[in-house]
Amino acid sequence: MLYSLSISNFALINVLEVDFSEGLTIITGETGAGKSIILGALSLLLGEKADVDFLRDPAANAVIEACFRIPEKDPDLEQLFVDNGLDYADELTVRRVVYPTGKSRAFVNDQPANLPLLKSLGNVLIDIHSQHENLLLSNYEYPLHMVDAFAGQSSRTQQYKTIHREVTTLAARVRSLRASYEKKQQDTDYLQFQYDELEQAKLVAGEQEELEEELKLLEHATDIRQSLYRITYILEEGELPVLASIKEAERLAASMAEHHKDYSQMGERLEQARVELKDLAQECTRALEQVREQPGRMDSVGERLDTLYTLERKHNVQTVEELIVLKDSFARQLEAVQNDSTLLEQLEEELRLQTGERNRLAATLHKERAEVLDKLAALLCARLALLGIPDAQLTFDLNLQPHYGPLGNSSLQVFFSANKDMAPRELSSIASGGEMSRLMLCVKSVVAQSAGLSTIIFDEVDMGVSGKIADSMGDMIHDLSENMQVLAITHLPQVAAKGKTHYLVRKDLVEDVTQTNIVQLDGEERILEIARMLSGSVVTPAAIENARELVNRVS
Repeated sequence: MLYSLSISNFALINVLEVDFSEGLTIITGETGAGKSIILGALSLLLGEKADVDFLRDPAANAVIEACFRIPEKDPDLEQLFVDNGLDYADELTVRRVVYPTGKSRAFVNDQPANLPLLKSLGNVLIDIHSQHENLLLSNYEYPLHMVDAFAGQSSRTQQYKTIHREVTTLAARVRSLRASYEKKQQDTDYLQFQYDELEQAKLVAGEQEELEEELKLLEHATDIRQSLYRITYILEEGELPVLASIKEAERLAASMAEHHKDYSQMGERLEQARVELKDLAQECTRALEQVREQPGRMDSVGERLDTLYTLERKHNVQTVEELIVLKDSFARQLEAVQNDSTLLEQLEEELRLQTGERNRLAATLHKERAEVLDKLAALLCARLALLGIPDAQLTFDLNLQPHYGPLGNSSLQVFFSANKDMAPRELSSIASGGEMSRLMLCVKSVVAQSAGLSTIIFDEVDMGVSGKIADSMGDMIHDLSENMQVLAITHLPQVAAKGKTHYLVRKDLVEDVTQTNIVQLDGEERILEIARMLSGSVVTPAAIENARELVNRVS
């Protein structure tokens, strides 16, 4: 429910603050006093377009703020909070600031909000029933909401909305994944070819360097063998073998050491050199046995290196290690395509099941809507009779549509006639403004409680009504207030007398400046205001007595 409203620098309002209570709140005032300004400020708060013409002081900001209390968790409202990244709370403060530049900002619980969010909040929090809103009966969704509320299908309707959102989300995911999969699929054959080519190459890290060294050895095997042979020959054979000469030098050093100890290390060093050179000679012998001219092996090594070089040039890399990384990347991409295929199959199956469940719920909704239409039409006609349209005829045309929307696959048209001798026709083409207004009031009185509304505002829906009909209209509005908060802007004393709380909107002249104010009326002040509504500018004793009788009748 709306429990407080604050307005500053808006039209004729300088500063206005008002608290609202449960039940029926009446707002009255002379024409032009500013009742519509208050409603306009509230509409601005709930997403209407801002205009600098609203600013009372063109150099200052206009600020409108309203506080709401949510009596119980509302699934639609909770989902709205989730979709907009807001924390759900049962206390809700909405603020709109309009700047002199014409720009505006909005806040929900002090978090920035956009206008679509404000409008969505307005649809959930407040139902503003005014003359222009009567056209709602002619649009696609409202009649279905009306019938669902009357049928008590709120739970099933919410269940359908939830699964419809899931189907819509799933369908979007399937479309996106299928498009991605099909695009990848176009490249899969070439990707598979590249992977197979690298896989068949049986790449080994470090292989290229080893092969390049082996190829150098094979290409120069003859020269290497000759050099190894010559080294061995120099060390062990020849006319003056090096090892034999060093052996002789060892003997001479040993002889010198016998004569003087300073020469003892010379022999040891010569021995060490001889041992090292002998080991070197043996190594050259072994190497000589290993190094062979192998034309076949040289060809295979060359071919293998050519394969590696070709792959590196093709993929614009420098090493086998980079080729291996690339091959692993191709493998991951191929696996991703396969995973996409598996996930796509899973999502399509989930979509099929969810779609089936959604369609089943839609069929149930459609069936239950059809079952209550005659009862709803009869009840609305009975209420219209109380409001001065005794011969009203109302019929509904419910049809199935090929597509599914947030309310199922039903379409519902309303046909109406106010006269006994005239067949019902499509509502918007035949009903007058007054008839539409009364019909909407009847609709609200029948379905508002079931629809889960917490606050409803009636904006002069009683125009052109008087006498007994006005009293019946007041009764309907009062009955609504037993189950929800109702604010009624009215010119009818019969309606005003039924209020729990009564506010008067008036224009005051403060320091030669006209401004709109709102004051709560109690006791005799309220009696006098209702008397003024009865008799006009001159309040007579009879009007006061009549006003007192009207108020006491409700009490």
